[in-house]
Amino acid sequence: MFFSVIIPAYNVERYLPKAMSSLHNQTFADYEVIIVDDGSTDRTGAIADSYARSKTNMVVIHQQNSGLLLARRAGLKKAQGQYIVFLDADDCLHPNTLQRVAETISDTDADIVSFRYCRNQGFSRSDTPSPLPAGLYSNEKFAEARKHLCSGRFNNMWDKAIKLNLFDGSEDYTIYSGLMHGEDLLQLLPVFDKARSLCILDDVLYFYRPNDTASTSAYKPSQLSDIKVVNRALLKYARKWGESCYQNACAGEALQYINLLKIAMQGAKYSGFIQVFRDVREAVQDEKCFSRWKHCSLRADNRLTVFLLKLGFGTLTFELLKAVDFIKRIRRR
Repeated sequence: MFFSVIIPAYNVERYLPKAMSSLHNQTFADYEVIIVDDGSTDRTGAIADSYARSKTNMVVIHQQNSGLLLARRAGLKKAQGQYIVFLDADDCLHPNTLQRVAETISDTDADIVSFRYCRNQGFSRSDTPSPLPAGLYSNEKFAEARKHLCSGRFNNMWDKAIKLNLFDGSEDYTIYSGLMHGEDLLQLLPVFDKARSLCILDDVLYFYRPNDTASTSAYKPSQLSDIKVVNRALLKYARKWGESCYQNACAGEALQYINLLKIAMQGAKYSGFIQVFRDVREAVQDEKCFSRWKHCSLRADNRLTVFLLKLGFGTLTFELLKAVDFIKRIRRR
């Protein structure tokens, strides 16, 4: 078996048939599908079972609701393919995704193959910049891939095909039960520690469906505690990988806290934002982040946000984030 496609699924009866159709239309046939029904309360489990009854290359795992991280881990334990592809149940693959990735692996023997994604179902173009130029990053060049992972700009699991033996399958991730924010990065850190090569494709091969109910669409206090856990792991690996990775990780850590403030700014009234600001500032102080952020490279507006956070100026931070968001909206028009 060449690929194992793992689909974590929770209450996605509306979208799962489209995801399955995108797999049925693949031009490459050597793959298995593992659907993990994560305690769905709608018809997701029944739909998954109906597909599995008519397919010899498909299995369904039913489990109590444990969250995305543990659903993916359950799929990994069952996987038999050489490479893992993760497909969220409300997303879709381009018909040539598995074929294109298999050809790339044949040509490069890369441990990891990454590809572009889009937010339009036509796969016409990616609406996000590529983290690195297309090409093979192996041996000494693989350090560049680790640097970008540390910076937080390369931490999706669903836009990559990853060799199965790179995952730390024997590790017990139940200690992270309930962790929702940063779970991709948490699982990719040991993968990038063992990997030695990455091939980046410019091909747009994945449709990512914007979702207003996603765990990162609105601020939740659990996001703050999740970030603290994930960043401790990030800094641990970054120190091991060298000073450049560590500096990028410090910047990535800062951006994660800033992103929480941005989420709160968009979804909360001023009074609600100020409470989040205080909570974030307290967490940053507890984690002794400000000393790490002194010399890391940040964009001017992000550096100013860190400065205001350190001084405790919540009102100015709110106004700054509003202004930056307004400018970005204008530029998109």
